[in-house]
Amino acid sequence: MRRGNKLFTTILMTLACLCSYAQKWTQLPASFKHTQKNILVGGEYLDSALAHALDSQGIKIMQIGDSHVKGKAFPNSIEATLRTSIPNLHWSYYGINGAVANRFTDNDMITRVANQKPNIVIISFGTNESHSTSYNESQHSQELMRLIVRLEKACPGVRFILTTPPGSYLRQRSGSYRNKRGRRRYTYSHSRNETTPRVAKNIMNFAKTYHITAWDLYNIAGGELYACTNWKDANLMNTDQIHYTVEGYNIMGKLLAEAIIKDYWIRIAQ
Repeated sequence: MRRGNKLFTTILMTLACLCSYAQKWTQLPASFKHTQKNILVGGEYLDSALAHALDSQGIKIMQIGDSHVKGKAFPNSIEATLRTSIPNLHWSYYGINGAVANRFTDNDMITRVANQKPNIVIISFGTNESHSTSYNESQHSQELMRLIVRLEKACPGVRFILTTPPGSYLRQRSGSYRNKRGRRRYTYSHSRNETTPRVAKNIMNFAKTYHITAWDLYNIAGGELYACTNWKDANLMNTDQIHYTVEGYNIMGKLLAEAIIKDYWIRIAQ
């Protein structure tokens, strides 16, 4: 078969899959308030990378991040959903518990990513940045820039998707008591992490300034007023109120993958 005919057939098959999939886009739970449309912002910056999906060698996508990625459920859900619609996908991921973006600027991390030769790197940090008592937007932006520059140098032609953190709570000591043996024990309460909206806004502003694709999970799922309570009230957040249940991560993964698929659909249809 000629290359042109093969490419045309691949496009037709992909569009058929997408048309079928579009009938069942993932929805956030009905209880969620103040949600926004699930889209990529600046999806056009992925054009050159998404074109690899139609090449014989396929497209290589890697996700890096913190414990949300380390826990497997989030990246596994992204991969499974992408495979329904994007041919020739080569997927990989790597997460570190407690990591911030700056951790991945180390040589060992840059090498780990470069070895995968990714066309797209999904960068999923922000939760641990938001738990810093001295969070600074300027410093955060500098760390993101350093990471982007180092990855661009190590992976020529790579494109990025920045994601915002989903939201979390802070654990605070609220009181104490004596147990039956007279030992002091403490009680704790949780309050919404008010730094998360600053982190999410900074990530989105950074992406806009430097023409990088971004996916704003925090505001898609309810934003400053409702993101945390939406996940918590739907029983999709773990008891530590920082991490999420497998079902919660599955929803996040499907949403991100579908945002990429929608954008991919637009690109190949043009």
